Amino acid sequence: METFTKQPTELLDYDIDLSLWLKTGDSVISTSVTSAPVGLSIALTDVATSIPKVWISDGVDKVTYIITAIIATNQGRRKEVNFKLKLKDV
Repeated sequence: METFTKQPTELLDYDIDLSLWLKTGDSVISTSVTSAPVGLSIALTDVATSIPKVWISDGVDKVTYIITAIIATNQGRRKEVNFKLKLKDV
């Protein structure tokens, strides 16, 4: 699982590249994202493209969050993508 680090005051974006996973003729129709534990502010852009963008801000110093994205396609596929986000106030 890939790991990223950010400070609690930062607002950063993370791309989920699905271009190698998508089958020919298939396309993303929705993306949803959650974190565990809760406490992050999460927004999405480009949710119906092969590279959905996740914007994350806030969080608690010294907490590691698991970010889970669920992507659905027009041909009925569903993909789960996870990454870790470590918060570290420098």
